[in-house]
This record gives sequence, C-alpha cells and structure tokens, in this order.
Amino acid sequence: MTPYPDAPEGLLVARDDGVLRLRLDRPERRNALTDDVVATLTSTIEAAGNDESVRAIELSGSGEHFCSGFDLATRSAQVPKVDDRPRVGSLQRRMRWQVNRLIPTMLETQTPIVANVRGWAAGLGLSLVLASDFAVVAGDARLWAPFTSLGFTPDSGTSWLLPRMAGVARAKEMLLLGQEVSGQEAAEWGLVHRAVSGDQLDAAVAELVDRLCRAPTVALGLTKLLIHRGLGMDLDRHLADEAFAMELSSRTEDFREHQQSRRDKRDPSFKGR
Repeated sequence: MTPYPDAPEGLLVARDDGVLRLRLDRPERRNALTDDVVATLTSTIEAAGNDESVRAIELSGSGEHFCSGFDLATRSAQVPKVDDRPRVGSLQRRMRWQVNRLIPTMLETQTPIVANVRGWAAGLGLSLVLASDFAVVAGDARLWAPFTSLGFTPDSGTSWLLPRMAGVARAKEMLLLGQEVSGQEAAEWGLVHRAVSGDQLDAAVAELVDRLCRAPTVALGLTKLLIHRGLGMDLDRHLADEAFAMELSSRTEDFREHQQSRRDKRDPSFKGR
C-alpha cells in the first residue's frame, strides 16, 4: 500500500477491485490513533458509503498490532499552559466533533467493513473492532478496554457496544475489571466474527472481503441498516423499514440477475447495483 494523496501520516489508503483498504500505520506506537487519522478515517469511510465503486472496506494495522487506542501522548503535548487553559467542558465539546463521529460513521455506512486484527486492540482500537461488521482476529490477539484501569471512563461507544454484543455481565468484566480477552475468547463470546491462527489471518480476511465484493451490495447495505436500526426500534416500525428495504432491493439489477441466473441454472454474478 502507498500513502493516499490526502491521507495524514499514520494512515495508508488504497483502492483496488472494489475494496477500500485502510491501514493504520504507526507500528512504533502500536498504531495508536491521532486526531488527524481519526478525522480522515471518518471522512473516508463516509465518502466510501456514497461511492458506488466501493463494495467493501478492509481495516487493518501495520506490524504486530491492530491498534492500541488513541495516542494520549500527542494529546498531552497539545495541552496549553495554565493561563491558556480552555473553558470547562472543552474535552466533551471536542470529542463530539472528532473521535465520537468515527464509530457512528462505521455503524451507519451501508458499505460492509472487515477488520483484520492481530496483537493488541485496546481502547479506541477495541471500538473499531466492535463497530466493524466482521472482525477476523488472530486467536492470540488481545482485546482490552483499559479505561477504569487508567482512572477514567469509557469513550467512543465502547460502553454502548460491549453490553449489546457480549451481554451485561461480560461487559462489566471488561469495563469495570479491565479484563483482557483473547481473540479466541472474543469469538466464543460473540464479540468478533471469527478467530484463526495468526498465519491464516490475512487469507481468511481476503476470502471474506472477496465474498462481500461478490455479494449483492445494495441488499447487504440495507440489511446492515435494518440490523442496527432494529436494536432501538419497536417491531411495527421495524416491519415498515423492512418493507421499504425490500421495495428498494427488489428493484436492483442484482435482484434481477438472481432471477435470471435461476432460469439459466447458473450461479448469479452480482455487480453491486
């Protein structure tokens, strides 16, 4: 992968064959995120959702680790002198327009996101894993929510995602007790799609990304939308959304291709349209 023209230092962006590949590229800091990287991830994923040539997004990290969270050292270096301190509440105001936009963008984009996870996925790095549609992890990867261990509280939606995916009891183990979870345990808990050995990780991710790229993209995106909306909606409203999604998906070229392939007694060739 080569640096994308508009990508900041610490992020590699590439596109090929319908796949947008995003690689966190600060291996010397275990791929800890900076404000610039977070902002570019958000805008790039948002743009991909409106780009008909992108049928899947792959998110990975350079080196031995996926992401160790936000780089607090860079944030500390920006803290002003006492006399120039911002007003009370500056942190929550800044988070609303920076890091707190990333996770909702990942959940709301209709383009499927696959995370390729080895080594540490901690803090915001864990949130990236949980917000991906499919996370394929090395069995010996380490998933960690270190917030209370460091004396502060969760951010980036971690305390919203974990109870929904692993249940309240296990979420409390990770969030209140700071329990680390291996990739294999995460798969058993339902936190990730699949755990494989480290030497099989890239191949497993490539196979899944290829499968998504060959799928009916519009139907996948609408189904993702239904899943996430349905978590906070009553049944009657959800049934109405399902009917709307079915109306749209049944008008796609891919739907007609499936019908034609059945008549031709062959496998369908979906184009994502």
